[in-house]
Amino acid sequence: MEATYGLLIDYEYCSGCQSCEVTCKEGHGYPVGKWGIRVLEEGPWEIEDGSGVFNYNYIPVPTDLCDLCSVRTAGGREPLCVHHCLANVITYGPIEELAHKAAGKGKQVLWVPQYKPLEAKGAFVPTKASNSEGREVAAVEVEANSTWSTAAHRRSDDDHFELGLVE
Repeated sequence: MEATYGLLIDYEYCSGCQSCEVTCKEGHGYPVGKWGIRVLEEGPWEIEDGSGVFNYNYIPVPTDLCDLCSVRTAGGREPLCVHHCLANVITYGPIEELAHKAAGKGKQVLWVPQYKPLEAKGAFVPTKASNSEGREVAAVEVEANSTWSTAAHRRSDDDHFELGLVE
């Protein structure tokens, strides 16, 4: 019997950096609006009124486009999301091993993606006319300068004022 593989995601330490989203999207060439994995944000909300303890989680969730990077894993490599996870919270392996590992700690999710490319992916239909369809593109000149500025507004009591970094 062949082992079934999945992802164990320890969302207690997920920082929400979305590197798994970006690398999956780029690696598979998914168009705008489609992902193989998405990082969902849950919270913040106070667990008990006045307690000062908040629930706030980032949870990476594989979509129906996730095939666990079958080409990579067939070659003995781990999926892109696992390889590029900056917080090292996504683990790939046989679900029996992952389930045993998950039993030892809370705030983890075991995912066994069900790859449904035809139902989920569909045909990509652009909604806007591209520049290559006979429309002229205006040239833009870019000029470097020696000053740097930011549009952020700072309070007068900000440390940056005290340190003389901004005026």
